[in-house]
Amino acid sequence: MKKMLTALVLGLFVLASPGRSQDDFKPENGFANGEDKKVEPRRELRLQPGGAAKKRLLLITESRGFVHSVVNRGKKHMCLVEKTFVELAEKNRFFEVDYTQDARSVINAENLKKYDAVFFYTTGELPLSDVQKSDLLAFVRSGKGFGGSHCATDTFYKWKEYGELIGAYFDGHPWHQKVRVVVEDKEHVATKHLGDSFEITDEIYQFKGPYSREKLKVLMTLEPEWAAARREEEESKIAVAKKALLEMAKKLEADGKVDEAKKLTAQAANRKPGIRRTDNDYAIAWTNQYGQGRVFYTALGHREEVWNDPRFQQHVVGGLRYIFGLDK
Repeated sequence: MKKMLTALVLGLFVLASPGRSQDDFKPENGFANGEDKKVEPRRELRLQPGGAAKKRLLLITESRGFVHSVVNRGKKHMCLVEKTFVELAEKNRFFEVDYTQDARSVINAENLKKYDAVFFYTTGELPLSDVQKSDLLAFVRSGKGFGGSHCATDTFYKWKEYGELIGAYFDGHPWHQKVRVVVEDKEHVATKHLGDSFEITDEIYQFKGPYSREKLKVLMTLEPEWAAARREEEESKIAVAKKALLEMAKKLEADGKVDEAKKLTAQAANRKPGIRRTDNDYAIAWTNQYGQGRVFYTALGHREEVWNDPRFQQHVVGGLRYIFGLDK
């Protein structure tokens, strides 16, 4: 009898044991039971205040190049970028976010069906297969959204179609200081709270092709007059340095030190400006149309204090509303 009772109790315990629930998904873990197990959490239908289903965002913070401090988890469960998106989702009830630093495990046609947009804070050549790359492009072209911050343009240099998607590639960062940003589109949901212009301290990128104003809608840019003045200053300094090097090379050559003279002459020839754009067009944020999909990119986001800046957070929220198709 005791054995029967024991078996009955054990049976009831097994039946009563809970299966995987929504509680298995925790913001600090990103995905249920850890990313290495690649288990997708169950979710109940969550609604916006107006009754519509919440939009769902997939955030990728993987670094295959330079690792920015804002995505370095260290010993924590979440990096600053992930933590900020989770907090923004809690404050702005139109979306929810999943995040990972393993793009290969989540970017595929079947899994992307769960999402309305993908957002990159990434560097380098992420280890996606050709099929996965095609799946991501098809996802956006079908009418979904894609967003990126800062180093998202420092990603996938070897994948031409990605450059066309994001709109440009990183071509150096001439400045890391306080700058004035001019708001070109004061009506866009991502910039309408910023006024005519504002100052911010961050690492400022310059861009190379496929960057083109004919293809992109620039939302804000570095103050052109300031950028032009900085380029003139740099060119003036380089001219002075080149002149000094060539004078030294000439003296060395006169003294019979030909090899040393050649080295200095080569150094002079290699002195080129770090500020490379001659049109003074240093876009800070833009949107792009990709098929039926919407793309938003902001070059800001290097520094930790930028991610904690309410102005930047609202800028990102506006960008999300745009790529989700909630605002024009």
